[in-house]
Amino acid sequence: MFNRSDLGWTLCKIIAHPKVKSKSFTAYKKDTVDSIYMKGNLPGVEKMVVTREGLCVSLSMPGFELEDVEAGFEYDTLIVEGKREGEHYIAGVRVPEGFCKENDMIKREMQDGVFKATLPRVDENRLVFSVYR
Repeated sequence: MFNRSDLGWTLCKIIAHPKVKSKSFTAYKKDTVDSIYMKGNLPGVEKMVVTREGLCVSLSMPGFELEDVEAGFEYDTLIVEGKREGEHYIAGVRVPEGFCKENDMIKREMQDGVFKATLPRVDENRLVFSVYR
């Protein structure tokens, strides 16, 4: 399994570097009896949308349940990590200014294999526009 503190910390530092254009990453590992499958993406495979609620980050995580997924912050990066028997998924998205970056403020939900994390705006009266990629 991935070590969140090592992998997340390293990838957060990479996407935080001013010369790196990508502001997200994903990594997936699956162990089977016969093989180990690993895949990584820079930029990540997330969908990020600004709504009235705040910043919504959606990740396709088929087969995972909400109980299998943790979400939290390292630096200014939202880290989403899913673990279950033989599988480990980790994704990180740099969160732009204007959105709450506190772990207990993350609204988490899972529907049809899609994990969604919503981060409220720091100031609900201020519109924030930020485009990555």
